[in-house]
Amino acid sequence: MSSNKFVVRIANALFKSSLATNSPPVYPKRIKHFEVLPNEKWVIWGPGKGKFLNILNNKYICEPPLSLRFGFLKESSNVLPRIEQVAFKGVMPTAHLSARYEYFKDDYDQTCKQFIFDKASGSNAVSYKVETNNRKINMELYNALIKNLKLSSLQDRWVMGLSNGQMRRARLARSLLKEPDLLLIDDPFLGLDPGATATISQFLAKYDTIEVNGGCPVVIGLRYQDTIPAWCTHICCVDEQKGILFEGPIEKLQNRIDETRSRALKELQQLKKGTSKEEISINDLICTHPMFGKKDHEIIKMPHLIELDGLSVSYKGEAILENLHWNVQPGSKWHIRGDNGSGKSTLLSLLTAEHPQSWNSRVIENGVPRRTGKTNYFDINSKIGMSSPELHAIFLKNAGRRLNIRESVATGYRDASSNNYLPIWKRLDKNAQEIVNMYLKYFSLDRDADSVLFEQLSVSDQKLVLFVRCLIKMPQILILDEAFSGMEVEPMMRCHEFLEEWPGTVLVVAHVAEETPKCAHYLRLISPGEYEIGDIKN
Repeated sequence: MSSNKFVVRIANALFKSSLATNSPPVYPKRIKHFEVLPNEKWVIWGPGKGKFLNILNNKYICEPPLSLRFGFLKESSNVLPRIEQVAFKGVMPTAHLSARYEYFKDDYDQTCKQFIFDKASGSNAVSYKVETNNRKINMELYNALIKNLKLSSLQDRWVMGLSNGQMRRARLARSLLKEPDLLLIDDPFLGLDPGATATISQFLAKYDTIEVNGGCPVVIGLRYQDTIPAWCTHICCVDEQKGILFEGPIEKLQNRIDETRSRALKELQQLKKGTSKEEISINDLICTHPMFGKKDHEIIKMPHLIELDGLSVSYKGEAILENLHWNVQPGSKWHIRGDNGSGKSTLLSLLTAEHPQSWNSRVIENGVPRRTGKTNYFDINSKIGMSSPELHAIFLKNAGRRLNIRESVATGYRDASSNNYLPIWKRLDKNAQEIVNMYLKYFSLDRDADSVLFEQLSVSDQKLVLFVRCLIKMPQILILDEAFSGMEVEPMMRCHEFLEEWPGTVLVVAHVAEETPKCAHYLRLISPGEYEIGDIKN
């Protein structure tokens, strides 16, 4: 790679998504010049980063044809560039919500090692047999990847049992084991705790110098509010409509970077102050909630909605949660904190009865210990509304091509015993239909509610639909597990504003401050038997 003069070069190029004469360009103006050289570490920055990474991945048609070139290909080569593009704001397929919590093996699952090997075939590989398929796997590179990405102890764990941070590292290893010539990563740190962020950042900083057959240039995409890693040398600021706003060495553009970020933060503050709509108020939406109108002293007299009385959970002798005492008052709002893998997902799965160890008398609901035969999964979940990455993946797979926006939101009325992915709108009474329509209008989802399928929405709008879906049955408890990760700023602020008035109990898992709605209390899981509980000073 070092002998080439450039990695990727764009010169006077116009990009289109198809050959049709009426196909609009990706950006209205030609990109006059953009170039990545060896040893440069680029960040594509801003709302247009996704489109620009697609350009670098050769996903569009360029005019003239040779205006996009790759330095690692020979001039006369007809071989397509070997580029790996990884986006972390989407969803991973999953078999069932409980799969992640107890490391279950099912028809959909495989070990972390098998997942990394899947479809891997590098140019300088040695022979290695994976199950029944003979593949060429560069084992020297594999060993270096799992060591540097801290996956050594996870190789035999079922992939659906991995935490968010662990899964992200496994996906990186999987992509890099293919030995690409260029790696493009969109939102590499989205939704990660500081420890997991540091691990991936340190790895990416040095990957181009790895001493095995690998080591390709890396280009990352970040949002305006994200911290730019110190190892990045160059920046390209991209607007979704206009294209490149500025690009070059970070050290020479620091003033423009600061100005752009400051302007974006001001716009964010304005959104926080002015997101409400006059047509429908928050009060209109939540006035039918069972907790609405209760006075504080009436809530205090109620039993704890949830009480964990020395709860312990282990798997094959390994403690996950140990001697956890936690009381959740009706109407309280909690931020559940902890590093990836600390037990947050296990805790939530116990509350929703997805976990096999959910039938535990240490879990007390409304003053009544949970016991087998005394309550059931469906009754428990009739009082819970939830949005999570696992639900996103399952809903997209099962309902994405069948349900439009209105039907997707309406399925929130189905109880857990029903098929959640069948149309239900026509079976709702007029009151329920009116509530759905009010929510769609308040969250600006009404215009295309009948014409756009769930899978046709952006990731941000998919997350918004799932958030609205978990609200409409007026649950006692809202569980929001990374519900706003990857959501655009405007709809996210509208959701946060709404939650400030929501009278029910809210449990939030989020690692990024901007994506965390206002909470009054926190539970921080540190390690089995070690945790913190406290109040949040806003």
